[in-house]
Amino acid sequence: MVQFLGKQGTTGVHVICNMHNPFTELIHMVTLDKTGKKSFGICIVRGEVKDSPNTKTTGIFIKGIVPDSPAHLCGRLKVGDRILSLNGKDVRNSTEQAVIDLIKEADFKIDLEIQTFDKSDEQQAKSDPRSNGYMQAKNKFNQEQTTNNNAGGGQGMGMGMGQGQGQGMAGMNRQQSMQKRNTTFTASMRQKHSNYADEDDEDTRDMTGRIRTEAGYEIDRASAGNCKLNKQEKDRDKEQEDDFGYTMAKINKRYNMMKDLRRIEVQRDASKPLGLALAGHKDRQKMACFVAGVDPNGALGSVEIKPGDEIVEVNGNVLKNRCHLNASAVFKNVDGDKLVMITSRRKPNDEGMCVKPIKKFPTASDETKFIFDQFPKARTVQVRKEGFLGIMVIYGKHAEVGSGIFISDLREGSNAELAGVKVGDMLLAVNQDVTLESNYDDATGLLKRAEGVVTMILLTLKSEEAVKAEKAAEEKKKEEAKKEEEKPQEPATAEIKPNKKILIELKVEKKPLGVIVCGGKNNHVTTGCVITHVYPEGQVAADKRLKIFDHICDINGAAIHVGSMTTLKVHQLFHTTYERTVNLTVFRADPPELEKFNVDLMKKAGKELGLSLSPNEIGCTIADLIQGQYPEIDSKLQRGDIITKFNGDSLEGLPFQVCYALFKGANGKVSMEVTRPKPTLRTEAPKA
Repeated sequence: MVQFLGKQGTTGVHVICNMHNPFTELIHMVTLDKTGKKSFGICIVRGEVKDSPNTKTTGIFIKGIVPDSPAHLCGRLKVGDRILSLNGKDVRNSTEQAVIDLIKEADFKIDLEIQTFDKSDEQQAKSDPRSNGYMQAKNKFNQEQTTNNNAGGGQGMGMGMGQGQGQGMAGMNRQQSMQKRNTTFTASMRQKHSNYADEDDEDTRDMTGRIRTEAGYEIDRASAGNCKLNKQEKDRDKEQEDDFGYTMAKINKRYNMMKDLRRIEVQRDASKPLGLALAGHKDRQKMACFVAGVDPNGALGSVEIKPGDEIVEVNGNVLKNRCHLNASAVFKNVDGDKLVMITSRRKPNDEGMCVKPIKKFPTASDETKFIFDQFPKARTVQVRKEGFLGIMVIYGKHAEVGSGIFISDLREGSNAELAGVKVGDMLLAVNQDVTLESNYDDATGLLKRAEGVVTMILLTLKSEEAVKAEKAAEEKKKEEAKKEEEKPQEPATAEIKPNKKILIELKVEKKPLGVIVCGGKNNHVTTGCVITHVYPEGQVAADKRLKIFDHICDINGAAIHVGSMTTLKVHQLFHTTYERTVNLTVFRADPPELEKFNVDLMKKAGKELGLSLSPNEIGCTIADLIQGQYPEIDSKLQRGDIITKFNGDSLEGLPFQVCYALFKGANGKVSMEVTRPKPTLRTEAPKA
């Protein structure tokens, strides 16, 4: 959619010593948990440390640690440490932004692989002339970083990361233990830490609502014009605040995660359109306001703005994370003839704008066409404004459509009432300006400035009572459907549903059932009788309702108490010849109730395993076994077990000939993965 604007915690430590490097490299793992804290408390920068005149180490380094943060309290991090990996992902060649994104995605916990250099600065300077590179890197970390990410090493601060300046690398003496800090971490360094806290970088003010600047302009509290600078930043900022409270220092601090920030000022001409086309983010889950095109004949044709720029503020009104469809109303509602925009210049390959740059500008555009696609029942109403429209609006929420602007009252006999406007209607647009996501001030501003015949797009919604009645009717239908499902089904056609006992009837006509089951008091399965194999020529297969791992609770009304029945007795129940039909109570667990284990043995050449196998969809079922071949098989396996892997190879879906060849040709060490039912006890023991 394109919019055109017109006139209006630490884990174990692993130490690696590199004898070819003048620094002893200490590599250890650190876990940071920010639960209860606002940030992890680390600032990062991409930089480099010279190992010698001809070699250097590059990567992501810690340039600052916030006092009393998780990074500070863990005691395992210091300024100048290099981050090798974050949550298992190698970041040695990553950009600052990529690492910041990883920290954002990590939520409350991150695992860091840290490389530190265990040698004090003074010792290094004396013992190795190559230490100049190290000291230069240390000084580089100590220098005050500018807020422009394009200058020097950049500023790697983001969500979940503390703010602050880098401090020098703190080393550790080789002769000292891992837990004891080097004495070079002096009082002057601690003094710098205390200044850190006094600077009060973290702004904890309430950023909701509006506030007036010293010049009398109303701006959002979250605007860069209301950004709080600490004492050091104020001393460096020599720029005078404009009418909206802007200085570049405040803008860069407020939007420190964005690239190439610019402040653009233009005088608006009431007779000349802005000539600005806006577009949203190509990811529909994200909200942004991008410049899709600039009309060279418009008011913005002569300023430094181009397609792809993201507009984050205009005259103290924050547009970042707001829908681009509502931006035109914001532009038209700003006071005065001066227009001050804050933009972020993006590279052509950056993720962002949902459309290609606009080069041809229409004389007029209709920004409301999409409304009728989204709300087919919306209607257009034209009302002549004769001093007043006769309507009152309110920002509210409706169960059917959510939040928006609604007609709260009508003046009796007004043109709006005569035109068919109704109390409760949702206001979607005013004179082609979309109000779908407007706030109260934006909507009332559009209505106040509208003159002559005002065209409104309205949507009549159902009353709250009607919506509740519909929901109640839907719930009633669901309850009735649930009761219908719970009614007893005809056993001959009953469908087996997961996690419910179902009575089914099978037609057998004196033919075998054709199944293998597990269960019995002298069996490895003592809690229920479960089907583990279905022969394709049996009556169970012909019925097509029963599957392997179905739990059979009773046969012809007689409960199967495997805890008091021998395995032979259980098997006989399924090998009996039934006259015409047999009734079974079945429970199909979802997920299946199973256990898996391995059986390992040494297979001798020429000696068979003694297993008779039948193939199924997940492996091979043991149809019978010969005792005395291998003690491991005798003690662990039984009839009905399913072998799902053989020597690490899955048997699922393999033809039986392939499975047979694997078993036949194996010699030496043999490993089998076995799947066996482990049902919940669902049949009560017989009363004595």
